[in-house]
Amino acid sequence: MKAQIKNIADVSCIGDTVEFTVSLDSWYRQELFNTLNAMQGDNKPYIISIDRQKRKRSLNANAYMWQMCQKIAEKVGATKETVYRKNIREVGSFETVELISAGAARFIRRWQANGLGWIAEPLSERNGYTTIIAYYGSSSYSTAEMSRLIEAVVEEAKTLGVETMTPAELEGLKAAWKGD
Repeated sequence: MKAQIKNIADVSCIGDTVEFTVSLDSWYRQELFNTLNAMQGDNKPYIISIDRQKRKRSLNANAYMWQMCQKIAEKVGATKETVYRKNIREVGSFETVELISAGAARFIRRWQANGLGWIAEPLSERNGYTTIIAYYGSSSYSTAEMSRLIEAVVEEAKTLGVETMTPAELEGLKAAWKGD
């Protein structure tokens, strides 16, 4: 169960135990009662996790990025998907992984099944091992990563003479989804 915490109070330490009270909004009531009831009849351990809530990026910022990809595509005679993937390769977040060469094609196929921006390409092969660069799709990006992608797309649009938002408008758009 996940729930947004309203308040934490009454924190106390007694021996090797920490106790505290968590307040949640009432719309979590039924799910909380169901979870607590299931826990009482279960002898298995449970885990509680408290994480800082992150705002999801604005669909307006994402929509603007795609709008710019479309305008660039029209200028250069490509598809918006090609422009998007090009920018993912140029400024996107990635991992390099080394695999036994026999499993490289399967890894690439499965990685790319995650979505359009999930690109995996072999970099080198040596001694039966293949090194692959695996780019994450923007759906998994933090606000900083998405900001970098949008800035790259906007910069490409400007160099092609495509009209873009003013810097102030762009900052306002990005500010709508800052928060991690």
